[in-house]
Amino acid sequence: MSGSKILWGQILIVFAIVLTTTWGATEWTAWSLGFQPQLGPPWFVAFGFPFYPPPAFFWWWFAYDAYAPHIFVQGAYIAASGGFLAIAIAIGLSVWRAREAKTAETYGSARWATAGELREAGLLGEDGVVLGKYRRAYPA
Repeated sequence: MSGSKILWGQILIVFAIVLTTTWGATEWTAWSLGFQPQLGPPWFVAFGFPFYPPPAFFWWWFAYDAYAPHIFVQGAYIAASGGFLAIAIAIGLSVWRAREAKTAETYGSARWATAGELREAGLLGEDGVVLGKYRRAYPA
């Protein structure tokens, strides 16, 4: 696998972690503030529980931090944990992928042919052009 290939799976996992923790911080903050009307209308309601857009936490933090700083600090810890977790997961997946590769092709995939491959290609006959030495003999 080339080093320039985009690893969409890793990107999606990291994005999902950040989105989940940000949304978790938003919902935890809304719950801690008692779902007050000043938070604005929810994005949608499911099973009687209001759900706000994931970045709403940051809007509320900017507007209402002076009223409940301890709640917003807790929410910030929840949101920031997603960044640290995403970094750890990205590094872990990169290390796992690097260890998974059996044959490194960093400088190309050229190698010496095996006896079977030489025989298959018909290079071990008596006639032809000398290509190189193989086991003290010059295959044609």
